[in-house]
Amino acid sequence: MGLHYASRALIEVQGKILLVRRVGEALTFLPGGHVDAGEAAVQAVAREIREETGLTAEIGDLIGIAENDWQENGQHQTEIALVFRGRLVGIDEPADIASKEPHLEFIWTDKLQLDAHQLHPVALRDIIRNDTSQYQGFVASDLDQMAVFDAGRE
Repeated sequence: MGLHYASRALIEVQGKILLVRRVGEALTFLPGGHVDAGEAAVQAVAREIREETGLTAEIGDLIGIAENDWQENGQHQTEIALVFRGRLVGIDEPADIASKEPHLEFIWTDKLQLDAHQLHPVALRDIIRNDTSQYQGFVASDLDQMAVFDAGRE
């Protein structure tokens, strides 16, 4: 089993959400990636976005935790990701973002199209479809279908 510690950003511009997918695959996820040993999660998500897009990301508040699991090369994988609010410096409209990594592509989508883009973890879809601006914290887990938890709204 592989256990992955990651940080991801919920980036919304003019009602569109930025998603990432591996080229040729259907599943999407929020931008970000692995947190390196000794690295702060906020720094990791900004670094990953810069490496993958060449753009500078400003990372805001921690808004929740997302758990996901999948099979890869016959092995069970689990990711625990801290999810932060984020914004891309200089991006005021959902323009095309060229990937700096050939195996990734970025897409902007409407909140109502998260199912069509197969956002994972699945539990994030309903959370993002709702107004997340007031979230104080959530846990979105595909490991326990009953684990979607809203810590409250301000």
